[in-house]
Amino acid sequence: MNKFDKNGLLRIVTLYVIFGMALGLAGCSIQPGVQPPPTLADPTVAVEITAVTQTIPTVTPEQVTLTLESTSEPAASKRTAYQFEADLDYNKHNLLVRQSIQYQNNTSQDLPEIKLVVPANEKAGVFALTALTVSGDVGIMDYALDGVTLTIRFDKPLPDSGSIEIALEYNVSPKLQGGILGYTAKRINFSDWYPFVPPYNAQSGWVIHQPSNVGEYLVYDDADFDLTLNLVDSTGLTIAASAEVAPLDLDSFRIIQNDSRNITFSVSDQYTILTNTTNGITVKGYIFKGDEAAGQASVDYTASALQLYSELFGVPYPHQTMSVVESDFPDGMEYDGLYYLSDFYFKNYDNTFQNYLALLSVHETSHQWWFGVVGNDQALEPWLDESLATYSEYLYIERFYPELANWWWEYRVATYKPVGRVNLTIYDQSDLRVYINAVYLQGAVFLDQLRQALGDDAFFTGLRTYTNTYDHDLATWDDFIKIMAPDPSEAVTALVQEYFK
Repeated sequence: MNKFDKNGLLRIVTLYVIFGMALGLAGCSIQPGVQPPPTLADPTVAVEITAVTQTIPTVTPEQVTLTLESTSEPAASKRTAYQFEADLDYNKHNLLVRQSIQYQNNTSQDLPEIKLVVPANEKAGVFALTALTVSGDVGIMDYALDGVTLTIRFDKPLPDSGSIEIALEYNVSPKLQGGILGYTAKRINFSDWYPFVPPYNAQSGWVIHQPSNVGEYLVYDDADFDLTLNLVDSTGLTIAASAEVAPLDLDSFRIIQNDSRNITFSVSDQYTILTNTTNGITVKGYIFKGDEAAGQASVDYTASALQLYSELFGVPYPHQTMSVVESDFPDGMEYDGLYYLSDFYFKNYDNTFQNYLALLSVHETSHQWWFGVVGNDQALEPWLDESLATYSEYLYIERFYPELANWWWEYRVATYKPVGRVNLTIYDQSDLRVYINAVYLQGAVFLDQLRQALGDDAFFTGLRTYTNTYDHDLATWDDFIKIMAPDPSEAVTALVQEYFK
């Protein structure tokens, strides 16, 4: 470990000690200074447990049948299609991108303009647009980039069912640290790095939100992605991506990901690749050297969770690969086909399930359903994915470690004495601990009480109907509750009034 790495680790550990009890764990949000709750050995947590080394479970093939969709070639659809030719200089931390967007107007109305979301432009100096053209049924009149919104005005309205191609050239220069879009001495991450077309609402227009102090603000339609990534020098580098990385030649690679919310990748000269292949799904762990044992455990938990959730939620995991990427920033973050998890959890894994590496591995895996399969407005209705992902941890424990059920409720939920309105937006509360308590933890309590009110058969039938109805679509609170309780009883009505004020 070099001097840079030692200093970085010291800063991270110091932050964990200072902020850990105060803020706890977001589980899926990247916030500077946000650290996990106390470890099981912390005497300030009044939880009695017996740490027993666990055998990571598997789901037998008879329990779940998976139908896999090939992602080798784009599917014929009305989805927006993105193509990228990107040149990465790993040592200079710069990505030069030539991007095209094939867009068909499916809004049922004529569009005088289109708006793109440019999350890389959230921070100054990261994104630099150098060229933009529009061709197809309309041309470009002018464009303007303001924060994370790129507005392109047409020379005439784009008719319903009309098509255009938007061609862009730009540079992405991630900042030091920077989390999901940033670099350190150990890796460079490219997540939410490109301009994309947001969903369109017939009443309110383009669904674009602004960043907040807590939570995620981006909303994605499903789309098709085709990325050719050229490395200035690939010697010693490993690419971790949200889909299979296919070499084209020594320094060029192609990543195709169809019917997906996004495409993301990370590059490092320090990854060890670990795998678990079950029922045709290959889970790959991209793990820093020295953390291989914990990394394999995370990969194995992820593989069994993919199978279990395919069974419970009624929609099979839609890809052939899944990537677990260890990274040196706090907490974790999910993407379609990939999630990041902090090296802190790998370094503190104790070979039991009573550990945040295990809990968050299955939590982030469940986001392949509560984000990937069923999308939602993460800014205005974040509970729809975060509450379900938190409760999915309990469903995993209930299946494989029922003896730990009471421990989970105490350690994960009751420790923080959660209160608050479950349906907070990311703009209603700037205190992360308060936000997590309401959206994640109170949300899990609500779901469990809803399950008790409905009964197991109705609850799980409802979840499967929900995922099948909104498979690769966007859902809302109204959609969820109408499916789960189409004719709500007094008990369900009382629950909604109690938790959703």
